[in-house]
Amino acid sequence: MISLKPRLPTVLVAALTALLFLGPTSSRAQEMAPAARRLQAYYQQLLPTLQQADRLSVRERDRRFTPAIDSAFDFGTMTRYAAGPAWSTFSPAQQAAVREAFARFLVADYASLVRDYSGQNFVVEPQTAREPRGGGEVVKTKLIQADGRIVTINYLVRGGRVIDVYFNGTISDLATRRDEFASILAGGGGADALVKKLRERTETLLGG
Repeated sequence: MISLKPRLPTVLVAALTALLFLGPTSSRAQEMAPAARRLQAYYQQLLPTLQQADRLSVRERDRRFTPAIDSAFDFGTMTRYAAGPAWSTFSPAQQAAVREAFARFLVADYASLVRDYSGQNFVVEPQTAREPRGGGEVVKTKLIQADGRIVTINYLVRGGRVIDVYFNGTISDLATRRDEFASILAGGGGADALVKKLRERTETLLGG
């Protein structure tokens, strides 16, 4: 049985909470590259929900997170890359269904993993680096944990929106998702099987 693993949110949600207590001054924010500034603004959108996370159900966190995450992430591009060559074999209706199911799954993943985080600092580098392979830019960040350990979390941004997250600077979450999609598709059933698996996993995360 293939399980779609919540690798991206596990580290990222911790980073979200930490960043909100280490926001830049207004002068520093003005010096940040547009992509870094947009990522900072995205985190600030999540602040009210994160502050109340322990008093909200997973479904309510999911509902509140959805607008900010939908705006910050390019789910169309992410889903197309995750599906790989099989994407071109899906009908337009199937592509739309897979994209919607994948987006819902990732948001539910965020909502289900929010916990009480403390003693962490999250630093966004103000300037971005160009991504030479496919275009776009990389926003580099560091999660400094309470025990002094540092986790590097970099975001690949294209067209102003996130299309991938790299843990320890090199481990692509999108590549992991692509492997998982390929395993599901290899079992037969095509796009319909993928949508079914994504929806089942989402309902499990939301406690449904």
